Amino acid sequence: MIEAYKKFWKGYVDFEGRSTRSDYWFAYLANMLTVIAFYVLLAIFGGIARATESSFLAVISFIILFIFFAFGIAALLPGIAVTVRRLRDAGYNWAFIFIPLIPFVGGIIFIVLLCQPTKVEVPFNNFNNPQQ
Repeated sequence: MIEAYKKFWKGYVDFEGRSTRSDYWFAYLANMLTVIAFYVLLAIFGGIARATESSFLAVISFIILFIFFAFGIAALLPGIAVTVRRLRDAGYNWAFIFIPLIPFVGGIIFIVLLCQPTKVEVPFNNFNNPQQ
């Protein structure tokens, strides 16, 4: 999972390659765990700050919120890139990234596309493959 997350951040502008299912879903899982950790920290510090009316804890919760926002902005482009690479690996065009915009069923269709196995492309006129 850690290697997939490293690939996620290293290939943040690589829209040309491919990403396997495990690379995509492990990076997604790592991002979701990070988001959950930020939410828990924000809830703890924000709740205590509200209960005790402490301005220091309110500032700490604001800093956590700012870091959470910065993380979301920073993870946006790598998230789009890994999704485009995953769609390409499954044999679909990059434009399928807009499928979630379809009301009601777009998200479900998109998840199904992302879960498809890798499509192996057989090279044309390969002299090692006499069946062509």
